Amino acid sequence: MKIIYIAGDGRSGSTLLDSILSNIDGSLSVGECHRFWNRFYEGETLCSCGNKITDCELWNKVDKQLKERFVDYNPNEFKNRVIEIQKYKNFDKISHIVSSEAWKPFCEQVIAYYKIIAVYNKSGAIIDSSKSVSWCYFLEQLKFSELYIIHLERNLPSVANSWKKQIILPEYDQKEVLMPIKSTALSTKIWLKVKLMARRLKKAEHYMFISYEGLCKNPEHSLRKIKAFVDEDFDDKNLKMQPTHAIGGNPMRAHSNHNISIVSHKNINKNLNKFEYVSLKFVNQLAKIFI
Repeated sequence: MKIIYIAGDGRSGSTLLDSILSNIDGSLSVGECHRFWNRFYEGETLCSCGNKITDCELWNKVDKQLKERFVDYNPNEFKNRVIEIQKYKNFDKISHIVSSEAWKPFCEQVIAYYKIIAVYNKSGAIIDSSKSVSWCYFLEQLKFSELYIIHLERNLPSVANSWKKQIILPEYDQKEVLMPIKSTALSTKIWLKVKLMARRLKKAEHYMFISYEGLCKNPEHSLRKIKAFVDEDFDDKNLKMQPTHAIGGNPMRAHSNHNISIVSHKNINKNLNKFEYVSLKFVNQLAKIFI
């Protein structure tokens, strides 16, 4: 089983990278895979295939087979375990969690979860853009798959600026739900934590770092590196939006065959004042040196 995992902070360009990787023949993007236990059982969102997530063929199969295989399967308890793993204070405990008897049923169910997806996709590569470094490290420690980790990072000023935008979550079709807006201080704190935790991922068998700015500035070079790293080919001259089963993805992707455009954006940080921008740029440079 091959999982290509996009790790990093939110607002770092994972949607673009996910869309690119979805052009790998036989691959399947499942979006923010670790959110299944939130989104499926609340039953209010669309899968990116265009169907309501509870009516989606894939996610229905996952739910049904988990319930059939594990008599003690409890979605609410599972959701709480996923949250526990992602807490910063528990990051250093993950290597002990995977060998703990208390966590053994959860670990077995996580492995079964990904295997059900793999069987559905006829063993093609799974594109998991969960982003969570903790979840990625947990999967790496479970050692049940060929895990290819792409650590995607965007410069701090751009991330902080983006977190101040008001963005509607497109997967909620019956009500308006907004992504959270984060202060400059909070987005900086999270960005630094993600960068610190991601150092642990460098020890994985398959790890690569990609700069979002570098991808946009020189896409040919970056895509060549990505293809070599994941050992998969795709037509980087004719990238298109592909049908997916992404959780937390834009359902409009299901009905589009649009070309994917990779463009280099100017540093327009209109949501930051001058002091914030200069300070964040300084922190960004320090982090590159010391982390």
